[in-house]
Amino acid sequence: MRSLLVTLPMLLAACGSAGEPAAEASGAAVATAPVAASSPTAAPAKPARHELSACPKLVRDDENGLLERKAPLAVPKALAELVAADMNQFAVTTLGGGTGCIDVRWMEAIGTPTLSKDQRFLSFGWNGYEAFGFIVFDRAGKGASFETGDTPVWSASRQHFAAIDLSESGFGGLNAFGVWEVTAGATQELSAQSDGLPSGDWRVDGWQGDSCVAISLVPSERMPSDAGRLARAARDPWYAAAAKGWKLQPGSCPKA
Repeated sequence: MRSLLVTLPMLLAACGSAGEPAAEASGAAVATAPVAASSPTAAPAKPARHELSACPKLVRDDENGLLERKAPLAVPKALAELVAADMNQFAVTTLGGGTGCIDVRWMEAIGTPTLSKDQRFLSFGWNGYEAFGFIVFDRAGKGASFETGDTPVWSASRQHFAAIDLSESGFGGLNAFGVWEVTAGATQELSAQSDGLPSGDWRVDGWQGDSCVAISLVPSERMPSDAGRLARAARDPWYAAAAKGWKLQPGSCPKA
């Protein structure tokens, strides 16, 4: 079983499909920084604590005995007015006062959930049985949850974010490279790519405006035997641009 968190447990996968980003390694202990605002929105209308009844009835079907958690995942006191939990799910109050429901049955531990400054985005990491991931929940509209696998990197305008979670084990919740777009009332995934890419240590390095995201890779054949030396290993530049359908390409972002 994949080891659970040592310090802060991790969070959420939802019924419905998204910060100042925090540097975080997939599957490691999460210490998530507050998520930055992307656009001004109204404060929540009412608490979600009594809205679990609005969520679908879920059953913990664990015939192989893989689940170890015996209690609901903990919700920080600071978010008790927005999030309620039982063994199977979270109920999250949307900005309009509705309820978004998040299936957490297979999550054993979560990181400290954090709320963006405008209160629109709730984000967290999570660990489970041979699995891990990172969720960004958009409280706009009816509410929608996006699995990014690892902490996403936002563009300076807060109109896009990108994340990459590619490994040979495939334990990550995304297991792909993805780009998302944020508008006034919704978030949507623009691209998710997983096939035909070399193996190794992938990383999102940053954005060039909102049209190109810089990626880097340490190929498997150059991976250091000592994991502690990975941060100093030479990395190959890759990028993904809107003009090319957000598909990963070797090289650097074209100059603006």
